[in-house]
Amino acid sequence: MQRRSRGCPPALARVLGAVAVVAAVAGCGGPGIEGTAVAAADWGGPATTGRPTPAPPNPGGRSAETARISAGSPVDPETYHDAKETDSSPAAPTIGFHFTTPSGNIRCSTPKDPTVLLCEVSDHSYPSATKPADVKEPCQWFPDYAMLTGEGVGKGVCLPRPLVTRGSRVLPYGSSIRMGDFGCLSTEDGLLCAHQVAGHGYQLSRDALRTF
Repeated sequence: MQRRSRGCPPALARVLGAVAVVAAVAGCGGPGIEGTAVAAADWGGPATTGRPTPAPPNPGGRSAETARISAGSPVDPETYHDAKETDSSPAAPTIGFHFTTPSGNIRCSTPKDPTVLLCEVSDHSYPSATKPADVKEPCQWFPDYAMLTGEGVGKGVCLPRPLVTRGSRVLPYGSSIRMGDFGCLSTEDGLLCAHQVAGHGYQLSRDALRTF
């Protein structure tokens, strides 16, 4: 990120237009068409508090968390494309991956090429991420989004519109899903997600947002 007030992490810049079913997205500097990238300069503000928090070195990209995800019962990720863009819209095929936890409290989405994983926790007891002072309209601050990229993790994201879809397929407890380099495991204690190559990630639940 070269310009703190205008840019966003390169991976996150590729999300716009990739989560929508069929939508041209206006605002934040220019249109975004399904499956196309939007330049970082066209975003209205920074992502998270400036950039993802760099993860500590993890040679080999393995950890107890990534191993735990890999040990889950795998689902076919290609069956996790249908989703609603809003609560009232019908479910439809998308070009990204989307899923919901059995409780319905956590929803996650990726773009077509899963370079970013965004998860939203609707109901939680921990504080929401604080909006940075340099976030400007029309960019919107989403304090309950957790972002995961190959570079690190972030709490709270600045985006031109919501990118985590609604009404996506449930990922059952004990099941794991692999989306490119990202993997997630659904458990009764919450959702565990990691960049399976770099080895960092987060665990989400009503009680905590833990990063590793």
